[in-house]
Amino acid sequence: MRVTGGSDLARMQALQKQALATRDRLDTAATEMTTNLKSSRFDATGGNLTRLFALERSLDRNAVFSDNITLTELRLDTMQATFGQIQTALEDLSIDMVSATSLGDYSAAMRHATTARSDFAATVGQLNGQVAGQSLFAGTTTDRPALAAADALLADLDALAAGSADAAAAIAAIDDYFAKPAGAFYTSGYVGSTDDLTAVAIGEGQRVDYGIRADQEELVAVLRAQAMAAVVAGGAFAGDQAGQMAMLSEAGDRLLAAKEGILDLRSAVGSQQEQVETAKAQRVSEHDTLDLARSKLMATDPVEAASAYQALEVQLEAIYTVTARLAGLRFVNYMR
Repeated sequence: MRVTGGSDLARMQALQKQALATRDRLDTAATEMTTNLKSSRFDATGGNLTRLFALERSLDRNAVFSDNITLTELRLDTMQATFGQIQTALEDLSIDMVSATSLGDYSAAMRHATTARSDFAATVGQLNGQVAGQSLFAGTTTDRPALAAADALLADLDALAAGSADAAAAIAAIDDYFAKPAGAFYTSGYVGSTDDLTAVAIGEGQRVDYGIRADQEELVAVLRAQAMAAVVAGGAFAGDQAGQMAMLSEAGDRLLAAKEGILDLRSAVGSQQEQVETAKAQRVSEHDTLDLARSKLMATDPVEAASAYQALEVQLEAIYTVTARLAGLRFVNYMR
């Protein structure tokens, strides 16, 4: 009789494959038992995946809205902080300037003029601020500053004041410089886009418009008021104390008026912040509801999952037992 080991080898290979397959199923069963979620979407939905896909699509949109909210919240917070800094500087300088010029205190008024020049540079820097690498007040051109450098702007303004015959002419020249739309400020001072950023979606049918640009009238009024005092500190009408005081008196009045515009901007941004905060809470609630619905759809029966795990465990032990016995068979054990 011819004896071959081919059949035994085939059995061993078949048992090994069965063991691997059973072990994989046991791992899957263990995961389902510990997470209480089915691993197969098809089995969980009974073959109808429509509802599951709808839930996941809604969760994806929720994630997009949440990302938009995070960035918008950061931009609005930065805007509010920027306007707060500008407002603080205006409040301090406007009161000091008006007081000094009203009392005829030339020395104090000149000190405040120097402060105004520093404040002008600070305001330009603040309006050139960025969030996440994007310019905040430059409209759609987020890849570049909103305003030209403060030194360049002050050089232009100083030249206008120097070329004016008296304080009234200098005030008119500065007004013309900031006059919309033909003033030089709008052609060379503001270097951002004249197009506002698109309103951002923060929920289904919910959008927030926060397109504040550095060429907005409320902000231009601040720069114009600061400029009228800054040029005096830059040397305008040197030796003409009356002319300098006239410029600074006008600057003080303009600073007081500009403060109201900043308050309006802060109020508008505050309303947008409230809108975003409400949307943020809605998105969190929506996400939790959708995630719970998906979990329920994919949920396993704990008893059923445990029974399946035990059955597979018994099956795997049986395979290992058979494999071990088959491996221990020897022909010589049966020879007499």
